[in-house]
Amino acid sequence: MFAVCAARPGTIALKRLTLGGLSAAAGSLLLPQGLALAEEYGESEDVFEYVVNQFAKPISLDRFRGQVANVNYPSLRSLVEKYSGDGFTIIGFPCNQFGGQAPGTSDEERRYAYHKFGFEFPVMDKIDVNGPAAAPLYKMMRRVQPVSQPTSGKVAPLPGEPGRIEWNYVKFLVDRFGRPVKRFKPQYDPMDFEDDIRLLLAGKPALPPECVLHPGRKVCKVELSSAV
Repeated sequence: MFAVCAARPGTIALKRLTLGGLSAAAGSLLLPQGLALAEEYGESEDVFEYVVNQFAKPISLDRFRGQVANVNYPSLRSLVEKYSGDGFTIIGFPCNQFGGQAPGTSDEERRYAYHKFGFEFPVMDKIDVNGPAAAPLYKMMRRVQPVSQPTSGKVAPLPGEPGRIEWNYVKFLVDRFGRPVKRFKPQYDPMDFEDDIRLLLAGKPALPPECVLHPGRKVCKVELSSAV
């Protein structure tokens, strides 16, 4: 599970699966905020094949393979506290493209994130998520998940580039195999997709997109007793 993009350091919840290297925290890396990629990996849709910068040094995301991740929202801390024992964690990516909300250096934005959320977690260096200088990771995630949920009916594309991140706190959910499986709007509370995290951690598919707006439908009634 990957959470991506927020003006201030966002958070990503990662979880390792006992099956594939990382516990199964909802996805694999919710990396969305502002990662500075050190390398570009073409058209790969595997989040874990990308390299980002942390403390001005290249970091391979392959270290999170098998985990689930999510990014950018205060209540993510509650999810981390609840599922950290299962390998769920948060990763942040600062970005200053939304109203200039992250004007500091990467280190300053890291300290801001620690203070805001009340605990330390992986916060990468600042990146762009839109425009010609957008990090390759975000370009890929925007292509794979071009529309933020919840949404209903036909969705008119945002003006500008395809899949453009609309504002701070857009969240991507990435599974333990590095696949961005969902993208949520800035105002959508991570606690509302806790079932998706539990399912991914249990090695199951996330709920269908329709369940965001219609949780009472039969297809949305998933047995979670075997999930984390």
